[in-house]
Amino acid sequence: MFAYALLICLPMLAFGQDFLANQEFNRFDVDGDGNIEPREVQQYFRRFDADGDGRISRQEYRDEVDTHHINFPEAHRALLRLFDEIDYDNDNHLDQSDYNTLFNNADANQNDLVSHNEFVTYFHQLTGGPVLG
Repeated sequence: MFAYALLICLPMLAFGQDFLANQEFNRFDVDGDGNIEPREVQQYFRRFDADGDGRISRQEYRDEVDTHHINFPEAHRALLRLFDEIDYDNDNHLDQSDYNTLFNNADANQNDLVSHNEFVTYFHQLTGGPVLG
């Protein structure tokens, strides 16, 4: 059992925030074309909205993060911090306004697409990880 747990944890230990940023980029990039579009941001967050009201409460967000990252403390902490960073209007919910701001802030070259590099750079800024390239 310990060996299995170690095997699962090794990628996170080896790559830390970079691994998490890449993993989250792939989750956002629903169509797998190497860029994130505004509709993909909405699709990404839709899975967090347990009650279907179009907004994500702190508890809904935490429940989703706990489900997927509770065994990876670094990822868990970073993603929980992310809620506060992307709740731009500080209303304790994530909604369309927050998604739009997140996308616009990540889209450094303002071409209406967020590239892998743009995403990873902004993700690290939000979560306190290293800023790449």
